[in-house]
Amino acid sequence: MDDLLAGFGAWQMWLLLGLNDIRQRYKRSRFGQFWITLSTGIFVAGIGIVYAYLFNHPVDEYIPYLSVNIVFWTLVAGILTDSTTVFTQAGHYLGQQALPKTAFVMRVLVRQLLVLAHNVVIIVLVYLAFGVALPATAAFVLPALVVLLLAAFLAAITIGLLCTRFRDLPQIIQSLLQVAFFLTPIMWRVEQLGEKAHYIVGYNPFAIFLMLVVEPLHGKWPSWDLYGRAFVIIAIMALVAAPLFARFRARIVYWL
Repeated sequence: MDDLLAGFGAWQMWLLLGLNDIRQRYKRSRFGQFWITLSTGIFVAGIGIVYAYLFNHPVDEYIPYLSVNIVFWTLVAGILTDSTTVFTQAGHYLGQQALPKTAFVMRVLVRQLLVLAHNVVIIVLVYLAFGVALPATAAFVLPALVVLLLAAFLAAITIGLLCTRFRDLPQIIQSLLQVAFFLTPIMWRVEQLGEKAHYIVGYNPFAIFLMLVVEPLHGKWPSWDLYGRAFVIIAIMALVAAPLFARFRARIVYWL
């Protein structure tokens, strides 16, 4: 708890580190940070047209659906991927002085929220291009995003700790994310699975948190059942992350 409070208190540090990470990634690039938007936009346009014909959906309906899903999946996948190196990347800071470990977890969240801010432009452009009106339910994205970030924070602590100790885990997590991409309703709709959707989507934590955020943008009112499942998962993650972090946080420096 001391580490958590100190980490949140050091907001200037993790905010500046997150901003600097994005600047350094695109340093001396002609388009700079807009490469984030451009690369995601090219992916949505290319995949959207192919899968619209593959699933026999109208392009003007499918691409707005896909753009929302891809933008928020990029947030989820980005946080989990960056979590594998959250402490190893901060090794030169942690090796020099005692700093709250949770501050570097917040650094990951800031970095990926900046990526999300760049990618939201794609949703706006796609909606304007296809004449899609923003639904009244869109306001529910914000509370859903807070729930998602809470789960992401707990996941980042656990993954970061385990990946610092076991260096083979980052590759395993990358493989799991590739499988999760196809098992989560990103490019396909839940209705396409029929009755089988309950087994693939209902117990899939990736699907639960993604649907929590994207469904309001698809014009659907948030389901209390979906929120209930999300909070059950968060409670389980907290029961895992808290004792694990309390027990091994002091050893992180020795594992770097």
